[in-house]
Amino acid sequence: MKYLLPILLLIALPVIVSGQDQAQYNHYISNQGILNPAYNGTRDVISGLIVSRNQWLGMSDAPMNQAINVHGPIEDTNLGVGVVLENDRLGFSNNFNFMAAGSYKLQMGRRDFLALGLQLGVTSNVYDGTKAITQDYGDPVFDGKQSLIGFNFGIGAYYYAENYFAGFSIPRFFRPDFDEANENDGKFKNTVSFKDIHSYWYGGYIFDWGDVKVKPTALIRTVVGAPLTFDLSCNVLLNERIWLGAGYRSISEMVLLSEFIINRQWTVRYSFDYSLSKLGKYGQYGSHEIGLQFDFSFNKRAGMRSIRYF
Repeated sequence: MKYLLPILLLIALPVIVSGQDQAQYNHYISNQGILNPAYNGTRDVISGLIVSRNQWLGMSDAPMNQAINVHGPIEDTNLGVGVVLENDRLGFSNNFNFMAAGSYKLQMGRRDFLALGLQLGVTSNVYDGTKAITQDYGDPVFDGKQSLIGFNFGIGAYYYAENYFAGFSIPRFFRPDFDEANENDGKFKNTVSFKDIHSYWYGGYIFDWGDVKVKPTALIRTVVGAPLTFDLSCNVLLNERIWLGAGYRSISEMVLLSEFIINRQWTVRYSFDYSLSKLGKYGQYGSHEIGLQFDFSFNKRAGMRSIRYF
């Protein structure tokens, strides 16, 4: 019986991966430029973000991912531009995305804006079966290294005001597929696979509660053929410098969130999540996510204030 759960996890993992194979983030609100091309350029400053996430520490070949996002507005226009680099490792597979994003901002009210975004780039998928330890020598599934690269694009929308925001995005429409490549005698055909499309719906609100600011947020992930998953979190801002919060992910994970605003240019973030399911027995050291953000402006803008909230 003690081997039953690991066996079931190995059987279920391909189903989970095929259903939801894009990286997840605890600080999803702070990482909006990675998830949503429409967010790029809406802060009215040049902003950069570096994120690293190690998932299920203690489990062999557990997921790891790193991401970089740099974006900013184009002066005297309603346009914003950005770049996203994302590297995601899961077991024997490694996915890399390079996307260039652009957004257009519309003023809907006195302080309400709607941004529409598009991103274009490439997705690379590398599978290295030689890392596997097998009983049967020469198993073709684990007998070599394969790599594919293809064009990709994504879309998004972002609505925001002084104290609330909401977003929707499909970061990537295409997915390099080794099975499809093999069916075409090694010639990869880059097509949209609707069953693999990930969409994100999220939002949040900020209000004063005594001497602190409170920021409840939510994110919903949808994939055709996979169960809907969601994140709920709430953060409080102390002394205009420290954000502390907690969250819950619907796949039975608790999340602890922290953020320290060093100054108007630099912010550092750390979060920890732990599985409440039996998976926590194998990824017993939980998942850790760290991030560093910088904000820079050639001019002193009133918009700098909003950066500290969303």
